[in-house]
Amino acid sequence: MNKKETRWITFLGGRNLLFTLVALLLLGGVIFIFHLVNFIFEPFQIIFKTVIGPVILALILYYLLNPLINWLERKGVKRIISVSLLFLLILGLIVLGVILVIPILEKQLNSLLKDFPSYINDVSRNIGDFFKDTPFEQSLRDTLASIQKWFNNVSDSLYEYFTKAVVGASTVFSTITGFALIMVTAPIITFFLLKDDRKFFASILAIIPPKFRSDAKEIGATMNSQVGAYLKGQILVSIAVGILTFIGFFIIGMPYSGTLSIIVGVTAVVPYIGPFVAFVPAVIVAWMVSFPMLVQMCIVWVIVQMLNGHLIEPQVMGRHLVVHPLTIVIVLLVMGDLLGMFGLIFGIPIYAIIKVLVTYAFRKFKKRYNRYYGDSGKYEETEFSKEDYLDD
Repeated sequence: MNKKETRWITFLGGRNLLFTLVALLLLGGVIFIFHLVNFIFEPFQIIFKTVIGPVILALILYYLLNPLINWLERKGVKRIISVSLLFLLILGLIVLGVILVIPILEKQLNSLLKDFPSYINDVSRNIGDFFKDTPFEQSLRDTLASIQKWFNNVSDSLYEYFTKAVVGASTVFSTITGFALIMVTAPIITFFLLKDDRKFFASILAIIPPKFRSDAKEIGATMNSQVGAYLKGQILVSIAVGILTFIGFFIIGMPYSGTLSIIVGVTAVVPYIGPFVAFVPAVIVAWMVSFPMLVQMCIVWVIVQMLNGHLIEPQVMGRHLVVHPLTIVIVLLVMGDLLGMFGLIFGIPIYAIIKVLVTYAFRKFKKRYNRYYGDSGKYEETEFSKEDYLDD
């Protein structure tokens, strides 16, 4: 065996080429066996599905509330006291919102759902009349007919679902129970996470072998910076955009301003795609009021989006998320297709975590390559650190 082959096998970690082939075959055999006995992992899948919802919501709440708790702690307030007072304040705001705000929004939402189908019909008729006697008339009418048919099918499906609610009582009960479980357990997890976060993370670090703790702390800090900044920033941006939209709609006298602003704020959680989705119902409602209302609504929309793009997002999000805008769009398309709404909301944090792990693994590979093949040219940037990663 020549020197090059020996060096390659040493690089892989074995003594000869047979080691590489056997390792690949064994890996394939393990994957095949796990596939055959996948029923063994079903309990773990059930546990994961049960836990993942409350844990994700708890982490979001933790990232949102922890900066305030840390600030109060630096001011001399004990952590347990600040966490308890903050939870009491949030509970009071929720109760106040349920008593004062929810009835108003419920009235607006019911009215909007009742009137929206007629708005769609009016918009279709107006567009058809505008393009009458043009080459686009027939194709446009076919398109509008398809859209109208889709809305009718959605309405019929919703009606059928609710009329058959008794038949599917077990499914409905399961869904409600799962949602209630998340809403109850997530704040409890958040409370103890905020109160004992240092003990919690120290316990996790103690499980990791001492040799890998330094790398684990660096990876964890990088992920925390990436995911924490995104989740906290995106939610704060959504709240700010929703409030600004409501103020603008209220000033111009836009109907259903509260409901439409909530739609804008909720959909703003999904970058780039969300604002476009929220724009459609706002345009339809404004169009049905009057053309001047449509113009005013568009002006408000442009102002809010400009404030968001040039002022709010740069200040809130900063430069913590090392992801190109084009990559964000592609990730949203892929994750939305794979995981649905969950993928649209959490696709970017998942991608950020995967990117950190892949970057760390590749830099370890480069260090190993330099050790065995460095005489013919070495890789640069083989060390992994949070600062270097965020500066790339």
